[in-house]
Amino acid sequence: MVGFIIGVIFAYGVQREGTRRNSPKPVPPPTAAPVAAPAKTEPLRSDAALKNRASLSAIENIFTQYESQAVWHNDLSEVALWNAETGKYAECLEVMRSGEYYYVRTIPRLTRAVIRQTTDPAAPLLFTEPIDVQLKRLKENSSVWFPPSTEP
Repeated sequence: MVGFIIGVIFAYGVQREGTRRNSPKPVPPPTAAPVAAPAKTEPLRSDAALKNRASLSAIENIFTQYESQAVWHNDLSEVALWNAETGKYAECLEVMRSGEYYYVRTIPRLTRAVIRQTTDPAAPLLFTEPIDVQLKRLKENSSVWFPPSTEP
């Protein structure tokens, strides 16, 4: 009995919706002049910001020189590029490898831990590594005691 009543209510709702869709829509009263929506524009980057950035070819050349120091996790690595004008590692990049090819994109900040023990302290790139890789490396290369792992 309850199913029959629910079915009747559903059929009435469907029928009512169909008649509402088929009825003509009321025409709005005319207005003075249609106002166009303002066009969305992207903010332009300043010329100084563009001049401070390294070119893509320069980034590729630098990365290929130091690619042996990159720590890969799921074919991704993050690096920070030295900017001579600002005197600091200013550009953060994510590098994805696919076979022998590398794809580079800028990121707002590094999300991995920076490797501080590098072979070349004057390198123009700072490499990063995931936290699990960093802990494993520190356990193997350090005299610091770490508590035993609780993982099975």
